[in-house]
Amino acid sequence: MPEHNAERRVAAVTGAAQGLGAEIAQQIAEDGFSVVLLDIQEDGLETSKKQIETIVSGVEVLTLAVDLTDEVAVVAAFEKIDQRFDRLDALVNTAGGSGTDPVRSLDDLGADVWRRVLDNNVTSAFLCSRQAVPLMLRHGYGRIVNFSSAVANGLAGPSGTVGARLPYAASKAAINGFTKQLAKDLGATGITVNAVSPGLVLPTAGRVRTIFEALSDETQDATRAAIPLGRTGTGTEIAAAVGYLVSEHAGFTSGCILAVDGAAS
Repeated sequence: MPEHNAERRVAAVTGAAQGLGAEIAQQIAEDGFSVVLLDIQEDGLETSKKQIETIVSGVEVLTLAVDLTDEVAVVAAFEKIDQRFDRLDALVNTAGGSGTDPVRSLDDLGADVWRRVLDNNVTSAFLCSRQAVPLMLRHGYGRIVNFSSAVANGLAGPSGTVGARLPYAASKAAINGFTKQLAKDLGATGITVNAVSPGLVLPTAGRVRTIFEALSDETQDATRAAIPLGRTGTGTEIAAAVGYLVSEHAGFTSGCILAVDGAAS
């Protein structure tokens, strides 16, 4: 394990076991942060850790396998971050998703699915932000980046890679409100709060890419054609947007919902 540098900034990334979360964590590490990877998938966390350590020499990476919807578990995880680093400078709430089961009809939407999707997207961001803010306040500096989606505005027609789209749209609209209000609440503290709102993005690997590539060629082509820029986004493009929002250069950017969606919204 690399020697801990007390002056090096520290970023926590949720949902870091695969997909966008993993690519974002790698980008932030390349930008000079020590990184904390949080996810419920322990094996995926170790894979992400090894990937980052292979690419970024001397980086300090802490992995924490945790259910991000469990209040007690989240409190314990951030206590471990505090004990290890004695600081936290950035939090990226990437964890969430629409689930793997396609639900199109209101009649087919069970309350259990509704709660699970909202918990995974909104409750996790709330719990992690609540624990992160006191650590940031110690230095009067912090960056919180949440994850919205172009689906927050509703999605007509085929759902593509989106599972339970009604609770997913509701959860991402809630993230927008959560982001804007928290940005105002923390305005005088030196902590900024923003959200990235991707359209259809295909990370290098992960569930979304797997689902998209399982669609017929005709459906894939139609999905791309419906995006004004004519293509899907990349994990690298989303990670770059997050990289800006967690940087010192973003000090006057707060309460922003940054659309990275190929003009889809």
